[in-house]
Amino acid sequence: MGTRVIRRVRQEIYLDALKDHDLELTPLPGTTVAIRWPYDDLLYEQHGMITEVIDPVPIMVVRLKGNPQVIEQRGTLRVKVQVPLEYGLVRPDSEILMTTTFDLSASGLRFPSAVELWSGLHLKLRLMIAMQEVIVLGKVTRVATKSREIRGKKTWETAVTFLTINPPDRRLIEQFVKKQHSRNQLRED
Repeated sequence: MGTRVIRRVRQEIYLDALKDHDLELTPLPGTTVAIRWPYDDLLYEQHGMITEVIDPVPIMVVRLKGNPQVIEQRGTLRVKVQVPLEYGLVRPDSEILMTTTFDLSASGLRFPSAVELWSGLHLKLRLMIAMQEVIVLGKVTRVATKSREIRGKKTWETAVTFLTINPPDRRLIEQFVKKQHSRNQLRED
């Protein structure tokens, strides 16, 4: 069941208490809980103890223990690969920018953006995969907080999840990624 982080101070986080209509589902102080969150196609978990439940909102105060652990890998295979990429806003008159990917999977990609984008923004993406054009509607899921320089220009590492992609194009990307992964494995051996 999901809840929202209201505030985080060091190893203490303040969460919306869990409610299901009139049935109260908020654990009591002293209860050990597992906090989970997704980040960069990984699912993390960290344990903590509820130290306080603040009424009337209610808000749970959880003191975290230990370090976060990765409990689930991404759902699709991802490889580091540079694929030509054009991206822009969905509007027809939008400026089209060109770059190459950092990595690619059948469900998304990461790339250096020449402009600072924001999470939730929808982008039209055009990729060249095995000499074939693939057009995808994607949603920005993460943007690096700090820019870095690539070839003398500021860029922001940007992660995008595919929202709309034709099934044959997704299969093409899956096959391409598997082939790249196999090549990378052979190089390592």
